[in-house]
Amino acid sequence: MNILISSIETYLEHCRSVRRLSEHTLKAYENDLYQFVALLKGQQLTPSLIRTQLTKMAEDPKLSARTIRRKIASVRAYLRATDEVLAGKTFGAWRLKIRAPLILPKVVARQELSALFRRARTPISCSSAQSETTYLCLSLLACTGLRISELCALRLCDIWPESGEISVMGKGARERIAVISNDEVRRNLSRYIRRISQRSSSTSPLFRNTRGKPLTPQCFRLRLHKLVQETSTTKRVTPHMLRHTAATLLLEGGVDIRFVQKLLGHASIATTQIYTYVSDIALRDALKRADVMRGVIQQSK
Repeated sequence: MNILISSIETYLEHCRSVRRLSEHTLKAYENDLYQFVALLKGQQLTPSLIRTQLTKMAEDPKLSARTIRRKIASVRAYLRATDEVLAGKTFGAWRLKIRAPLILPKVVARQELSALFRRARTPISCSSAQSETTYLCLSLLACTGLRISELCALRLCDIWPESGEISVMGKGARERIAVISNDEVRRNLSRYIRRISQRSSSTSPLFRNTRGKPLTPQCFRLRLHKLVQETSTTKRVTPHMLRHTAATLLLEGGVDIRFVQKLLGHASIATTQIYTYVSDIALRDALKRADVMRGVIQQSK
């Protein structure tokens, strides 16, 4: 048992230092793997034992389908990294069928998004510097679909405002290029960078809090929450909802799904395809509101 725990700790450190996974992901891996170890009760790892315990876990009514999938994925990833032979014998031809309900990503309606931008431009109780940072962060999240952790990790050297390109280090240490398509956002960001670069090095954080420290995801969440409170909307808005919104707006605008996949940094296009459902729902709602045949049919009676 101690050997197994030591192996897990080494694996988690590899995920932290080499794969550069987020603390949130690392915590999920840690919880999943230690819960799995507890289920083994000191028994030696075998393909049969692993499959039996994972099946029992999947039958737990307290766990959602998404949680079960994540836990199985955590165990599979750990085994592949530490004992490829055992992983192959365990998962090679074995698949545990789990039917998960379709959960559509929550997006911010265009009208509500516009209200957030208006309020961000005209702050009630914050400094102009804080207001500018908040507005730029909001613009980039809604324009590029960056994760909030990716946004807060940006450095000055990661940005080419003239071309609108951003070098992003995403999940699993996968680097990608995000593109700012909006001219106004590019101009605002360019002016901001020219001003702060005079007193900063190229490796300095792009965004900082009021104390001059790197802006944290939690700090921006608090600012966004305050913005929402100052608008007329009663809907809860999170940074990740802005990522969902960016993806949906791009698809509604006719951008190819593979371009959206690349922009968001999804490893699989199946992850991106969920936004097509949201886009289709918006299309159906728009067509229903328009109902262009209503007048024609009424006049024909």
